Amino acid sequence: MKKSIFTIPKVVKYDDLNKSWYVYFRYNGTKICFKKGINYIKNYNKRLAEANALRDALYAKLKKGWNPLIPDAFDTSSEMTLMEALDFALDKKKDALAPKTYLGYRGSIDFVKTGIEALSLNYLPVADTKRIHVKTILEKVKLQRKSSNNSYNKYLDHFRAVLSELIQWDILQFNPANNIKNLAVAESRANIPATPQQHKIIKQCLQSSHSNFYNFIVTIFHTGIRPEEILKIQLFMIDMRSFQIVLPPEITKTNKERIVPINRYLFEIYKSMDFENLPKEFYLFGSFREPGKGNVGGKLDFIPGPTKMKRDTATRRWETIVKIGLGFKDVNMYSNKHAGANAKILAGMDLDALRELYGHTSKLMTTKYATVVKEVYRKQIMENSPDF
Repeated sequence: MKKSIFTIPKVVKYDDLNKSWYVYFRYNGTKICFKKGINYIKNYNKRLAEANALRDALYAKLKKGWNPLIPDAFDTSSEMTLMEALDFALDKKKDALAPKTYLGYRGSIDFVKTGIEALSLNYLPVADTKRIHVKTILEKVKLQRKSSNNSYNKYLDHFRAVLSELIQWDILQFNPANNIKNLAVAESRANIPATPQQHKIIKQCLQSSHSNFYNFIVTIFHTGIRPEEILKIQLFMIDMRSFQIVLPPEITKTNKERIVPINRYLFEIYKSMDFENLPKEFYLFGSFREPGKGNVGGKLDFIPGPTKMKRDTATRRWETIVKIGLGFKDVNMYSNKHAGANAKILAGMDLDALRELYGHTSKLMTTKYATVVKEVYRKQIMENSPDF
């Protein structure tokens, strides 16, 4: 007799209704659990009835040949609630997000789910979710958390992005969060570049005492590549003959290949690093650290090596040297990207050229980094305006 590929679903229940109930079974040895909103029912007998009904429904589907390991939204865009759909979409999105970014998304979606509960929309089918639902939920979250407009916009952006994932899985046809306007916010003062005097001191300090880390910071300044992406650059991605870095899709935020020119200043720095004869799988700014052993050999990092450095290591190094050591508490490491953008615009680089370098899809995004654009435009208007 052929062995069944699934076990009979069972209900896991507790006398304490604060504990999470669920229905589980195994399919090809994989344990699969479903809750389907049963834990929002606060009456024991009613929750038990719903759990038993869910158990029977799952068993019936399994006997008809349903394969729960195939991500078909569990055969239901209509049965899935908005709450369940958000968890499903965030799980699918997880692999494409950096750990820190995922935690940000997870936090926003948890706040959204709290808003959904407060509005008693726990059982709202995702297929019936409208724009008015999204706006009402976000307003509730803003009220609950006493959020700023900036925080509201973050929740909206994350909510919208997660809902977009449901379109990819054919659970939704349209995103109900589209065309909802962000709230007005004051211009951010974050990542303001160092003053000319601060920049001079930082440069002298890094060059004299932290030359390897200096090369890393200069790469941010000249290329505009995100620090976490720079730390993923391996030597085979660098073509010194063609003066370019080729970033493969899997390490870029946009999931698209990006070709970044190496200017003459950066070329000289990379040439001094003498990495052309090293193994091509080495990281440009790596180390020889080994798990549980630390650095093997010289106590060096941010050098061509086999071990990838962590983004937090770079942040902490900047804080130790610049924020604490030099006392420039308001100068963030990422501001070097903004400083590079400003310097390029003031040197005469066209905004479209800068947009291409930074891999932006719009000039608006680029102007967030090049904060001197208005100053340059103002100067052009004053100097090039014709007489009456």
